[in-house]
Amino acid sequence: MGSANSRRAIAGAEGLTTQAQIPRDASAWEQIYSETLSTWKYSAVLWGFEPRIDYTNNVKARLQPWCCGGRYFSVRYDSPKEVIERPYFLITITETCFRQDTYIRLPCAYQSRLHVEPDPSGHYLKPVQVVGYREGIAVLQVNANDGKMEFLVVHMKTATVIGMHKIEVTGKHYLCDTLISPDLASFIIKPNAMYVLNFCRGEYQNVIKLVSCKGENGHCPVTKKLFDGIAVRLFVAFDPRYQWRRIAIGNYLRGGRDAVCLYDTDTEVIIVESDTSHYQTTHNIVYSPDGTYLASLILGRSVKDGLFNFPRVLVYSTTDLSILHVIRTTFLAEVPTLSPSALFPLFSETGTHLAIAYGEQGTFYQQVAGVHVYKMPVLLDLQSLCRLTIRDFFDSQDVERLPLPTKLKSYLRFQPSYG
Repeated sequence: MGSANSRRAIAGAEGLTTQAQIPRDASAWEQIYSETLSTWKYSAVLWGFEPRIDYTNNVKARLQPWCCGGRYFSVRYDSPKEVIERPYFLITITETCFRQDTYIRLPCAYQSRLHVEPDPSGHYLKPVQVVGYREGIAVLQVNANDGKMEFLVVHMKTATVIGMHKIEVTGKHYLCDTLISPDLASFIIKPNAMYVLNFCRGEYQNVIKLVSCKGENGHCPVTKKLFDGIAVRLFVAFDPRYQWRRIAIGNYLRGGRDAVCLYDTDTEVIIVESDTSHYQTTHNIVYSPDGTYLASLILGRSVKDGLFNFPRVLVYSTTDLSILHVIRTTFLAEVPTLSPSALFPLFSETGTHLAIAYGEQGTFYQQVAGVHVYKMPVLLDLQSLCRLTIRDFFDSQDVERLPLPTKLKSYLRFQPSYG
């Protein structure tokens, strides 16, 4: 077996470190691969990243790529000429890169209830659009002309609506972000910052709502209202280990500066906050699959303020939100809100690698040119290493077919560990 020191040396060479070694092991964060954006979706499979992410520049119709995990869904609908021809209203959800349609049947009353927003805001706010997606569950935002916004929870495989949540609109309709919990039992609704700040200032509910997917008669009730009055700027990510009970929040204002905090949604208590000595205005925040790390895409400071920084990625420890590593983006002068760069950083399915966008030298405010892949430190414990070894040979779908107990398969698929 060798001595403890020799085992640590071998582990360090392979990028496997103990918790105490993580902040000091610089070799574990090295860049190991680069790929152009046009061919990245093919290489992504080899490195264990989700291959069905839409990295094209045509993201203006959605404004919330982080809610759908980067997957792009378009929605179309048509009305039958006569009720006898088709006694229902048909909605078709299409994922372009997956080439698969999901057909949802709604009551015929929706035909006359849909609210059409005039341009330019209508270019971003559709009568029906997907505003959240996770593991086969989608959330549709339906804007009705009777002063309501309806959020339909759709099971994509069975093409059924499993629940609905309604919001009364007192002013204008507005675009919302929805984030589905790891156990698929709840989802968060919050106003989309880019939309409301451009098209309906002050005419929206500036609050985070935690909504249960389980309710009586298909109604999804609100279980919590959080951060009333300050929700619009926040970026939220569910901790994959805690079902709906713990979230990370970016752009949490503390002492006049943006910070990151971990929040218990059950007790409504902030667990820990990051050090505000670092500039931390974020445009994306994401957990590693096992919940060990938290990565955030930090925006550069404004040129008009006399400051100019290239965007960078901060990697935090989820134990105390200490910053373990800083990765500076290459040749990205800024992060345009509607650019594919907003989809990054990305963790691989097993959390062993991190993908970060880069640009082209000599350009200004340009789109993403390619992707760098970095090696992540992995905790050196037998249970985690066994999981990673198994996942080297079986992807998430293959794990479901293994003759193993349900709890063990859940662990292999990085599903919630705590109730």
